[in-house]
Amino acid sequence: MIRTSLPTRFLSFFSNASQRNEERRLRTGLLVVAAAVLAVLLANTTQAQDKNMKKMLMQLQEMNQADGYLEAHRDVENPPELLGGPLSFAVEQNSGGVLVGLPDQRELDSDVFGTPEMPLAFTGTPGVTGVPVPFREVENGQFTQLDRPTPFGNKSTAMPSGSMMLKAQDVTATDAATTEDQVKFKASWEDKQGNTYAVRCCEMLSAAGPEFPTFGGVVTNHLLHGFSGVGTPLMPTEYTYAAFWGMGAVLKNGEVVDKPRVVHGMLTEYVRTEGYELASDSEVTPTRKHFHLMVAPFMPVKGEHKFEHNNVSTGFQLPNGKELPFWHVMFENLNIESQRGE
Repeated sequence: MIRTSLPTRFLSFFSNASQRNEERRLRTGLLVVAAAVLAVLLANTTQAQDKNMKKMLMQLQEMNQADGYLEAHRDVENPPELLGGPLSFAVEQNSGGVLVGLPDQRELDSDVFGTPEMPLAFTGTPGVTGVPVPFREVENGQFTQLDRPTPFGNKSTAMPSGSMMLKAQDVTATDAATTEDQVKFKASWEDKQGNTYAVRCCEMLSAAGPEFPTFGGVVTNHLLHGFSGVGTPLMPTEYTYAAFWGMGAVLKNGEVVDKPRVVHGMLTEYVRTEGYELASDSEVTPTRKHFHLMVAPFMPVKGEHKFEHNNVSTGFQLPNGKELPFWHVMFENLNIESQRGE
């Protein structure tokens, strides 16, 4: 019988190879376990951060400074009328274009937002009545800009065929359960492709504001935005000749694409600078006027006195392929009329 045997070196090779494979499998297993543990730790950290952020935002909403005042007015059934009687007004644009605001990071005015050592305007729903401090960028001991895009900034685009018609009456003086204020509003404009966009209002006025006063839905001759506490501080403080808040509809090419939406319009002193940048408070032009239309990416929370984020379906596509999530439209070729009485 002939016996054959494998060389010792050959057997040694297989033995070593087997050991190396076992070590490799062990290392691979340890790496997989380590990766899994790291993923869990990161997930837990992210979840903890998200939980802390949500808790902070809820606390800021609960800290809203207007809550007490609003609570005193929400259930008033017979609110007082405007001192001096009702004020009726009409604002129209029959020709010319519009400027449409695009998402941008708002520069933060220290007069409105304070400093990192003493911040201002941070309570309420972020973007609606305040801006949380963690959302602000800091450089050289000062707030510089918001860390995310909003409807308020320097970026805009011109669109042709802009028209708008506002007929309204300011009767009710304060927030209340009922209002005698009235608004009829419609506006439209086109993009370069010939699509027509429009906003209609108001099926119902905001007789009482969820987070800031709305004065029965229509207000005249009042400061808004900025340091005023009425509306978002991301707009500069501006003398407002007339403004309204109500529920309306957003249309594209004659078809309703979003309804109901909160619609806000206001005739104000001029708050744009060279290059159509959004002004700081010290850059406002008191001797000029323009009209702002805002359909913001927020909706009131049913049964609660706060807002939640909710993008608008505008139907307008941005260069990056995403849909513009709000309408912020400025009209400047205006005819304005007003009178006291019915």
